[in-house]
Amino acid sequence: MAIIWAAILGGFGLDFARYMQETPPPPNILHIHAAVYLIWLVLVSVQIFLVQTGDIRLHMRLGWATAIVSAAMVPLGLIAALVDQARQIGHPDYAPQFLALEFEEILGFSTCIIAGLLSRRNLAQHKRWMILSAVAISDAGFARIWQTEIKRTLPGPFGWWLEYFWGIALLLIAMLAWDWFRHKRVMPSVAWGAALLWGGEVVATILNFSPAWKSSMTELVRMWGYTG
Repeated sequence: MAIIWAAILGGFGLDFARYMQETPPPPNILHIHAAVYLIWLVLVSVQIFLVQTGDIRLHMRLGWATAIVSAAMVPLGLIAALVDQARQIGHPDYAPQFLALEFEEILGFSTCIIAGLLSRRNLAQHKRWMILSAVAISDAGFARIWQTEIKRTLPGPFGWWLEYFWGIALLLIAMLAWDWFRHKRVMPSVAWGAALLWGGEVVATILNFSPAWKSSMTELVRMWGYTG
């Protein structure tokens, strides 16, 4: 979680000045989305602290608040993604095919959250699913670090995947390695979570380079129309 916090604060911190100077200015829905995401990260971090300090009762009570905020993040994320694309229509950076990444991110997050709630009586699996849910939506921070600091991308689908998902790849490898060296086996939650996120990233990458997908997303954004 500390690494995820560093990626989010570092990535968005480096990109904040450009974001606030965008023309037209970013709509309020994007600010709300960012605030709710930040609240969710705080809640999950507090939950980890409560477990580490042994306050399981408060952890369980706060868990339902975390679940409610998690549920709110899904439609909010979808709306923010569509609004962000709709407001870029006509701009040089307009890329409706990027919704493939947004949808993959939301699907991965939702699946990990649901799995985390269902496995809450199994501490080993529950905590891994919750960490994986944070990993699933950490790509924006890592991508901004790449775009503002590294500024070099390999061409083609692999280069695009690397730019947006390099951080998630390192986190997943670290989680797999931790289980293997600590427990001499990989926990099912980590194995399934890694397969889910990596599989989704492959699909998102393929769709991002698909003319048919771009055409369909262009139509979807046109039908949506709302720019916040």
